[in-house]
Amino acid sequence: MFRRRLQPQSEFSLASIADMVFLLLIYFMLTSSFVSQTGVRVELPQGSSMQPSPAPHSITITAKGEWYWDTERISKNDLPRYVRAALAKATDPQKRVITLRTDRTVTMEEVAYAISLIAENRGSVVIATRRP
Repeated sequence: MFRRRLQPQSEFSLASIADMVFLLLIYFMLTSSFVSQTGVRVELPQGSSMQPSPAPHSITITAKGEWYWDTERISKNDLPRYVRAALAKATDPQKRVITLRTDRTVTMEEVAYAISLIAENRGSVVIATRRP
């Protein structure tokens, strides 16, 4: 008669672990907040709003007085051209919004210049702040 010898299996299936890791990855991707951050580092003033900015473009003013349109460094004199071009293309009122990101040490004169320039071109301003 033939007898089978039972031997313990030394294999472990990794398929279930891969499935769990994939599901966790999807979970964290779906629950994370999607906020666009530009590459220019500024220390934003503190605010209480928890809503991310819906604006397609941003103006950044650094503590050193450098001006940026999105991530492109520009001069203050070139800003009107960029604002006019962006707001002229935008037909939807929600696209006529520009985020203003300024370092907390920037003077109000610089902030007022950017806000008035956007208002002159019938745009809206969202001021970016950091959470408390």
